[in-house]
Amino acid sequence: MSIVTCLNEGSLNTRLTDKDLFKIRLSLSCLSNRVVVSSVMANLYLWTPPTADIPTSSWQFVKSGVPALVMSTGECGERNPRGVFIYLVDPDSGFSSWKEKLTVNSNYIQQQSNFHTLKLSDDTGAMAGIRFSEEEAANLFLKEVENNSQELLSPSSLPELNKLEIASNKERAKKFRKLKKVEISTPCLFSHVTSITSSTPVGELSPKSGERKNSLVNDQEKPTQVRRSFSMKSRKKR
Repeated sequence: MSIVTCLNEGSLNTRLTDKDLFKIRLSLSCLSNRVVVSSVMANLYLWTPPTADIPTSSWQFVKSGVPALVMSTGECGERNPRGVFIYLVDPDSGFSSWKEKLTVNSNYIQQQSNFHTLKLSDDTGAMAGIRFSEEEAANLFLKEVENNSQELLSPSSLPELNKLEIASNKERAKKFRKLKKVEISTPCLFSHVTSITSSTPVGELSPKSGERKNSLVNDQEKPTQVRRSFSMKSRKKR
């Protein structure tokens, strides 16, 4: 008996609308990742190895959802770490209900034409199975997993990515380096005023001629103000 015939199937919708696909991509996307969403629904099953209490084990139906593949470079922080992840997304809300990171030990393979399995990363020997409602959609999803897993999970590509990250950090440091004191110029067109007396001309520049226009002091009053200022200074010396 094949694996598929042993599964306790849940109801599946065949195709998702463009609106549903856009909602899922928008929920999972960020500036540092790429999202591939399956166009059909799938069922998620879990299998645990036999134990002393449970000598036999079989695939158990968990939930239904939309499979999605997320490839992240890790440049957006801890919320989107670097790696390849498989999500199962609720089509109504657009949020994920199950998530698993692919590693070199995941062994994501095709057991049946529309049934894929992978080993979980919890070190218990448990496995997850994804059964797609259409074989064509299952084959397309498998190709995406194989292509992106080789690119991001290959050990030879890790040093190159680390060098690129270090180089980009150095360029950012050069671009936003701290200025030294000698590089800061002195104030320009600055005049220091210690005091203001009655003889100090007060006025504004005419916008047309650029000459100083005295609005408070008349030209005829200048001699009187100069004498008054001089007498005030002589009194202070005494």
